[in-house]
Amino acid sequence: MLLLAVCVLFALPLRAQNVELTPTISSLAAPLPADETPTGNGLITGQFGPNHGPFEYAIHLSIRGAYDDNIALTHMNRLDDWFVLIQPSLMLGIGEVAKQETFLMVNYLPNIYRYDEHSEFDSDQHFVRVLAGYKTGNLTLRLSQDVAILNNIVLAAATEERSGLGVTNGRTNLDIYNTDLSANYNMTPRDFIFAELRMNRTEYAKPLISSELYIADLYLNHGFSQSLVLGFGVEGGYNAVDFPTPDQKMVRANAHINYTPGKQFTLDIIAGEEFRNFENIARRSYSTPVFALSATYLPCDSTRIVLSASRQIYNSAAPTAQDYVDTGVSGMIRERVCKQLYLTLLGGYEHVEYFNAIDLPMPLPTLRSDYFYVQPSADILLTHYWSFGSYYLRRQNSGSISIVDFYSNEVGVRTTIKF
Repeated sequence: MLLLAVCVLFALPLRAQNVELTPTISSLAAPLPADETPTGNGLITGQFGPNHGPFEYAIHLSIRGAYDDNIALTHMNRLDDWFVLIQPSLMLGIGEVAKQETFLMVNYLPNIYRYDEHSEFDSDQHFVRVLAGYKTGNLTLRLSQDVAILNNIVLAAATEERSGLGVTNGRTNLDIYNTDLSANYNMTPRDFIFAELRMNRTEYAKPLISSELYIADLYLNHGFSQSLVLGFGVEGGYNAVDFPTPDQKMVRANAHINYTPGKQFTLDIIAGEEFRNFENIARRSYSTPVFALSATYLPCDSTRIVLSASRQIYNSAAPTAQDYVDTGVSGMIRERVCKQLYLTLLGGYEHVEYFNAIDLPMPLPTLRSDYFYVQPSADILLTHYWSFGSYYLRRQNSGSISIVDFYSNEVGVRTTIKF
C-alpha cells in the first residue's frame, strides 16, 4: 500500500490505490509452474522447446474485473463502480536471471484502469524495474532501479478537504524513482561487509510536497554458525523536501540478525534508532526506533507463511511542514489444497503518527491514523501457464479526526496467462 498525505488546515492521512511492483507478473497467490524457468513453457513459447539463446524473455497478461463500493476512498459521498485492470508484462534478461548472480534484467508493467460509469477515475500507470548483478570470488554487486509513473491516482479524503488543495476530486499524479546499489564482500568464511547507496525520489503534482532521500550505509557482519549471523551498521543520509518542510539530515544506528536454521524458516531483522536534525534549526532533533523485519516459514510443501513489518519516518505530502512515523505489519498465508487449487489470505495493518518539522508558536495538530486491509482469495491453475481466481478486499481507515475515516469493499475475479 502506498501511503500519501494531504490536507487543507492540517495534515490529513490519505492513501492511494494499491501499487504492486514485482519482477514478474506471476502471482504469489498462485504461482504459475511455467515461471519456474524465466523463458518458455508459456502458451506460445512452450512450442519453441528449451531456450538456448543468450537472452531470457517472458510475456504475461493479467486481467482483473471487480466491483468497489467506494472507488474514491471517501468518508462522505461514496461512489461505487465496476472497473477492469489490464496489466501486461514484458521481461527481458541476459545472464543468470534465475539465480540472479551475474545478470541484467528489465521488467515493464503498465497498469490500465478503466471504470464503467466514472471515467474520470481512469488511470494509466507505468512501472519499470531494472535489476543487475555481478558476482566474482568474494564480491557480489547488485543494482536495482524502480520507476513508477502514476497518473490520476486516488487520494482518500472528503471532497470538501480536497478542493482547497487544487487537487481535482482528490486525484493527482505521482512519480516515484528508487535506486539501490549494494556491495557484499566476504573478508573471511564467517565475516563479511555490506555497503549500500540508496536514492528515493517522490514527485507529486503541485500543490503537494515532493521529496528526495539519499542514504549510505555500512554493515559489519559475523556468522556465528551456518544458521546465525549478527551484525552492526550505521546509516547516514540527507532528506531534501519542498517548501515549507525543511530539509533534514538523518543518522541511524542499527543491529542486524539473520537466522536461517534450514530451508523451512528464515528470519531477517534490522533494528535501531533514527536521529533527525532539521535545517536552520527549524525544530529540535527528533529520534525514534526504526526497524525492518521479514520472515518466511514453510511448514510443509503445500503451505507458505510470509510476514513483514517495518517502522520508518516519511515526509508528509501535505504543505504543512510535517513528517510522520509509519509502523506497519503485513502477512500472507498460502495453502495449496490440491495440485490446482490455492487458497490465500493477505492482510496488513499500519499506524501513522505525524509530528511537526517546524517549531511554531501555535503548532499544528499532530494527527494519528490506523489503516488495515484483508484479502482472502482462491485461485485455480487451469494449465501450467494459466490461472483463474476470485478475491475479496476490505480496506478501512480511522483517524484521530473522523473526516479521514473511510472503508471500502472490493470483490472481483482475475486471470493470469504466460505467453
